[in-house]
Amino acid sequence: MSNGMHSLPQASYPGGRLARLMAELRLLDGQPDGDFAERLGRLFDLSDTVALDAANAHRAGGPFHAGDKDYQRLRGDLDKARDKLLAGLTRAFEPEQLGTRNGLPAPQADYEPYQAFYVARQRQLTAGLQPVRARLRGALADCGPEAARLAELDAVFDATLTAWTRRCFGAIPKLLARRFDALKPDEQRSLLHDDADDPQAWMAPGGWLHRFCQEMQLLLLAELEARLEPPRGLLDALHNEVRDRT
Repeated sequence: MSNGMHSLPQASYPGGRLARLMAELRLLDGQPDGDFAERLGRLFDLSDTVALDAANAHRAGGPFHAGDKDYQRLRGDLDKARDKLLAGLTRAFEPEQLGTRNGLPAPQADYEPYQAFYVARQRQLTAGLQPVRARLRGALADCGPEAARLAELDAVFDATLTAWTRRCFGAIPKLLARRFDALKPDEQRSLLHDDADDPQAWMAPGGWLHRFCQEMQLLLLAELEARLEPPRGLLDALHNEVRDRT
């Protein structure tokens, strides 16, 4: 499945690669509207605002010990986490994994198993990246007053936006149901009990289910890329702090 994956045409769409793919697959009804800052502000209630103000006013007194070795170690940690998740996503779509616990469901005309498969991969992405993000915050807090304030701000944003992020990413496998139905031929709306309907043929190159699984893999890879942005931002901040002190 991972070999010979077709590329979707490029399109101009805000929100990065994941949003572009969703638009190209017609999973989005339209471009997001409204001012980003205004929409972001609506996600915060009074207690969140108080926590954000406290984080913004945070002034760590030190002593601060983080240095280049910490940066190099955490860069390696993030690279390992990314590579492990990328390898897992690649392996899950390999033909020999088809129908196994960690692979794609056996070919069928029902979308529900594919939704469960996607959700399981999302849980792996969350579990694989969250610990590294927490360690990056710890290193920033031990790097200097401004870096410590950034770490506090990231912790507040992470806690406040967790439910919203889960809801946004959680919508993707639900929206994929419409793509599954759009690709599925009318005569294959259900498994037919005759020799003319071979589910294995659906997964052959050019088959409708093969194409759907390719697109699902592209979305998961784009989602990994999107989920990597916060820890990468923290890593860049740590690098800048360490560089400025040397």
